[in-house]
Amino acid sequence: MNIDIIRQDIYDWVENFIEKNHEFYNYKFPPCPFAKAARLKGLMDIQVWKKGSFMQFVKDHATAMHDDNFAVRILVFPHSLKYRFWMKKNIAELNTKLVSLDLYAQIGSAIQTTSKYPGLLETGPYGIVIINKLSDILSGHQSLLKTDYYKSWSEEHYNAVVTRRHEIAKK
Repeated sequence: MNIDIIRQDIYDWVENFIEKNHEFYNYKFPPCPFAKAARLKGLMDIQVWKKGSFMQFVKDHATAMHDDNFAVRILVFPHSLKYRFWMKKNIAELNTKLVSLDLYAQIGSAIQTTSKYPGLLETGPYGIVIINKLSDILSGHQSLLKTDYYKSWSEEHYNAVVTRRHEIAKK
């Protein structure tokens, strides 16, 4: 496992997929309208899991982020870990603790942007946990409400992402 190549893959994925206007939004918005600013300001960090307890890796990097000067931390691990039955439950439990540190974690997938199948997010070789400053997410959400960013989202997707996050933040 070459950590530098994996970090570069994730960096390229952010720059070439997450920051680019996407067809889902009729090419008006990227998947994350705030990613580019975080990257350009040096507020994005990428950490790659090598071995040991996955959840300890997530907890250590999440709590350390509270003291670091990053707004976004992307934790990278083998794609197969994303589908372990305990993953969502553990991240949800962790979020109840992270909220007091102004942090929020979410599970996702990333693909190599050099893949012959660019844009097929769920088939990528990397599982990821993205940790963001919660106050930044909530502020960004308020800004996006003034646009048609959420127009294409299904109610189920909106509830899974936005409503769940707000419920955790309230607690």
